[in-house]
This record gives sequence, C-alpha cells and structure tokens, in this order.
Amino acid sequence: MSEEKRGSAGAAAAALTAIIEALEPLSPEERDRTVNAVTVFFGIAKAPTVRNQKIEEQEEADEQVEVAYGVDSDYSPRIIRWMQQNGVSSEALDRMFHFHDGTFDIHDVPGKSKKEQTLNTYILTGLGKYLATGEREFDDAVARQFCETIGCYDQANHAAHLKNRGPEYSGDKGRGYSLTNIGIKRGAALVKELSQEEAW
Repeated sequence: MSEEKRGSAGAAAAALTAIIEALEPLSPEERDRTVNAVTVFFGIAKAPTVRNQKIEEQEEADEQVEVAYGVDSDYSPRIIRWMQQNGVSSEALDRMFHFHDGTFDIHDVPGKSKKEQTLNTYILTGLGKYLATGEREFDDAVARQFCETIGCYDQANHAAHLKNRGPEYSGDKGRGYSLTNIGIKRGAALVKELSQEEAW
C-alpha cells in the first residue's frame, strides 16, 4: 500500500473514531437524525421529506375508499365517502352534478317555485364546491349564475328569496357564503329528491 493510501486510510479511521465518539452519548433517534444530516450535507443522500401525519392518514383513508369502491371510479375519494355516508347513488349524483378538473356544473335543481329553486341552488352550489374541492366557501356570483342557467333567477325578488334561507349556509353576498354541516346533509336530500322526481 502506498504512503498516500495509508495516509487516507488512517484519516478515515480517525474520522470514524471521532464520529463514533461524538454519536455515542446521543439517543438512537438523535444519532439517526445526525447521520442523515451529515449525508445530506456532503451530498451522499437527499433530505428526507417530512410529511404531515394527517395527510398520510387521509391518503390511507382515500386508498381504502378506492379499494372498497374500485380504483376505476370516476369520483374522487371525497365524493365517494360523501355518497356512502348519505346513501346517494352514482345515478342520482350524475343527474345533479358534473365534476371536472376541480370544478362542477349543476344540471337541474328541485323545487316547486322560483324561490324554492333559488334557495336550493345556493345549497347545491355550496355542496358542489365542497365535493369538488373540499372547501365550504362559495361566492354569490357563482350561485346566481347557476340560478340564471337553471332558469329560476328572479331579479326583482332574488334578494328577498335569500333573506328567507335556512341554516344550510352562513354569510352574505359581500363576504361570500359557507356551507354548514346541515347544508351538506340537505344537499344530499336534494340530490335524491331530484332523482326521484325525474324517475316519475
């Protein structure tokens, strides 16, 4: 062995001894973190990705839902869970909504009057946003646009209709609205109601 190689081996042995002595008083977890940090510092390994435990738990729950309903489902795990919890069939949901790329459309809304349809449209706008994104907040402009598309928008009485709303969502036109738990349940009932109406 050459003098250069002997010197390199001696330096490595001395470094190893120093590292062992430095790590010895640490706990196993601290040793593991320290060694990982050193390997990252010298470019030997990539920094470990720190994952939020709630995210991991949610992903695991989503996988279980996908397995239960089949991985080929057209719906996200969030929508499938909601359908399961509220007894909503895929046929009923498809009559009401179309989900695509994190957005949604409303095909039709149950109700015997423009006032009733308007109130139901706002509930279903909140529900559609919740199912598509997981967010409960929705804008007045979006709900009003759905009212116009569906044909229940009554310009002269629209504001008065909204004053008589129930506890399905909170907020106001300026700040926006937020769907409540009652609204999520009521939305499920409306989806099933429309399906039953169209079945006749």
